[in-house]
Amino acid sequence: MTLKCPPGTTILVEHAQYGRTGMHGISKCNSSVPLMIAGDKPTNHTCIWPQSVQAECNVHSLLQMVVGVCQKKRQCKFNTDPKTFQGDPCPGLRKYIEVAYKCRPYEFRSKVACENEVVNLVCHPGQRVAIFSAAFGRTQYESLQCPQPLGVQEETCMMDFTTETVMQLCHGKRRCTVVANSTTFGRPDPCSPDSKTYLKVVYTCGE
Repeated sequence: MTLKCPPGTTILVEHAQYGRTGMHGISKCNSSVPLMIAGDKPTNHTCIWPQSVQAECNVHSLLQMVVGVCQKKRQCKFNTDPKTFQGDPCPGLRKYIEVAYKCRPYEFRSKVACENEVVNLVCHPGQRVAIFSAAFGRTQYESLQCPQPLGVQEETCMMDFTTETVMQLCHGKRRCTVVANSTTFGRPDPCSPDSKTYLKVVYTCGE
């Protein structure tokens, strides 16, 4: 298996599992080669490694192995032979490994816009915006840039799915603007009516 990230980013491994699921597993891992030996197991067998009392510990060790080979590198390769993982969840059946990972930028930029102001994200020619996270609302101890109006109590009130919305608006573009209000996100304001909300976007510019 090969994991690869664009220039200016490195691999951040989040999840790993090994085996197969259901009748066909992942279609790219099927072939004319029989999926069972001497009728040992039916082809609809599900066997994600490991299914045992020590599963939690072993899953952790599988993740550790992938992290050890790939974490913080721009590209990595490893063999999907059962010997690599110190165990075969379903002998005689074709298996696959599934890895979920992100490409984490070397450097991040952060911009904050107070309620009804605009966040402008701009990258140099040849580069594109890559959103890492976004938050809209308030946090009780991190809102100094957009202080509450006089007499309004501090509160923590964050809107769900802010990152996903900002990604839809900006991810992969050379420039974009996002207005810091609930209309942008199509949901009711998460804070009390008198609170001053703000939008914080963490992003980078990548090739």
